[in-house]
Parts: sequence; structure tokens; C-alpha cells
Amino acid sequence: MPVETVVIGLNWVGDNVLALPTYRALQQRFRHEGGIAIAAPEHITTLLASSGIFRKIVPWNGNTRDRIRQLKAGRFRRAVILPNSFRAAWVALAAGIPERWGYSTDVRSMLLTNSVKPLPSRGHQLDDYSGLLDAVDAPLVNDEIPTISLPQHVREKARRRLRERGIRLDRPLFGIHPGGLYGRAKHWGDDRYCEVADRLRRNGLDVVLLTSPGERQQAASIALQCGGDELPMMGEDGDVLQLAAAISYCSVVITNDSGPLHLATALAVPSVSIFGPTDPGRTVVPGASRVVSKPFGCQPCYKRECPLGHHRCMTEIQVDEVFDAAVGLLREIEADGEVRVL
Repeated sequence: MPVETVVIGLNWVGDNVLALPTYRALQQRFRHEGGIAIAAPEHITTLLASSGIFRKIVPWNGNTRDRIRQLKAGRFRRAVILPNSFRAAWVALAAGIPERWGYSTDVRSMLLTNSVKPLPSRGHQLDDYSGLLDAVDAPLVNDEIPTISLPQHVREKARRRLRERGIRLDRPLFGIHPGGLYGRAKHWGDDRYCEVADRLRRNGLDVVLLTSPGERQQAASIALQCGGDELPMMGEDGDVLQLAAAISYCSVVITNDSGPLHLATALAVPSVSIFGPTDPGRTVVPGASRVVSKPFGCQPCYKRECPLGHHRCMTEIQVDEVFDAAVGLLREIEADGEVRVL
């Protein structure tokens, strides 16, 4: 049976992880009509493919013309459009997909055949698409937590790479992600992350820098500041699935509000997350991460750069607070007999 429904997926790793329950609900809804395909940025599709949710994967880049061409080639009858942008709806219309579902945002109702009124308030991001799911008569997923199961050969490759880079897997491993492609406002600070890494290593713990191609220069700078080759990196080749596999070997991940935070949640890896300009109540799955933050009246601003120029919501978070949160979390795991020594 051909796949009749394509889901226009999201652009960021973390958003796609949080949308996994939505994708599963849509697959359940259309399982008797060939299941669903997913159209998403190419660097994310290996991760989405490993979920086992989708019958077909449409990997694309940022070129609008290419996206239209790829959707046309799929001969889809229906599109469920998760992004709220005008462009996402326009691509589905231009591809000739006759049935188009999406929220009536960004003045795009005229591009949709089935326009759904957006939810009146923004609660947790896991619930963002409950109105759209209800409209297409898909099961609601309010109580479902995103989960990822990695293929064994992917984890084995990550194990080999970690060992090649000097990581011992017979003791706790801390993953540190200092970046975040959304903007510098989410970044806690390279110097602070370096200090946390140094303190962890002085306490006999291994540390790996988690990064991506767009953040490689930042990660390399931190590694050099922390002793060069002594601080290894994973993820710089852009393989999100391998980044996820590296995270799966970590005992604790320390990160800003970013994709690796949500990958850690989906892999059941404990994390310490540092929040400033964004709202942890919006994206952190309850109980999945230990949030470190400082309250300010200007939060959350969701700006890529601090509009007030002081960035105090991040700079006033001290190294001691993050280090103590991470080591304290590890001690709790060890006390429960769940320390991730692999």
C-alpha cells in the first residue's frame, strides 16, 4: 500500500525529539492508509529513521524549489504540517498535495484545505500539536514521553570512537554540550564550561565535549583552553545518530537548552540543564533534568542575543552551582545503583 500522508517535520533536533509522540500518534491514525512519511532536514533524518515510526523518509535541505520537487515525487495525498511558518504550507501547496492540514498561523489559512485554530495558550511543547491531532482524529499523546531506541551497531560504533579518543567506559562519563545553534543568549559561557570540565577531570571523572559542525570551532576552542587533545569531542561530523549514541554512554549530560538536552531525555540519560532566556517549563520533561537557573523579571525573552545587553540570567549562574548539581546527580544515581558504567 503506498504512503499517502506526509508529515512536514520540524527543523531543530530538540523539536523533533519532543515531537516523537506526535509522530507516533499520526502513524497510529494513518496506519491503515499506508502509514506516514516524514519530510525533514537531512542531518536529522537518520535519527528519525531509527525511530521505526515512518514508512518513508524524505530528507531535504533548505532550498524551497528542491523541497517542492521532492514532495511532488512522493505523490502524497495528504500533508500534516507541523511548522507554523508560511513557507511550510506553501511548499505543500506548490507540490500539489490536495489535502493540507495545519494551524492557521502566519496568515496561511488560504494555503490550507483544513485549517486548525491554534491552541489559546502555550503550555508544554509536548502538547503543541494536540489540537492538530484532535482535528485529524489521531489519539492524543499528552502523557507520552519521547523515547529513542538506538540500533546496536550504532552504539557499538560510538563505543569504539569513544575508546579511540581516550574515554574509559569503566567509570562515569560526563557529556558537556556548551553550544546551541539558536543563538548566543542560550550559552552559559565557554570559560565556565571549561572550568566545570577541569574540575570533573581533577576528580577522576571522564569528560567528552558534545558538539555539531556549526559548533565545532567553539568546542575546539574550549578543548584547547582545557588542555587540547585531553578533552575529546563527539558529534563534530554532523551525524545526529552518532551524537545520540555518544550521549547514551554518558552518566550525566551538562548542557544549555539545546538538542542534546532532549536527546538525553529520550535516551533516559540524567542531565543538568542551564536555562536563562527560555522557559524550562515549556520544554523540560518533568523529572528528566535538573534545571539550574536564576530568576529575572525579563525572563523568558526567547531572544538570540540579550536585548538588555547584560545577559545576567546566564552570567550569574556560578560554576559551583553547576558542578555541585552534576556531581550531586551522579551520587544519587550511584546510591540507587544505576550509575552508567558501560
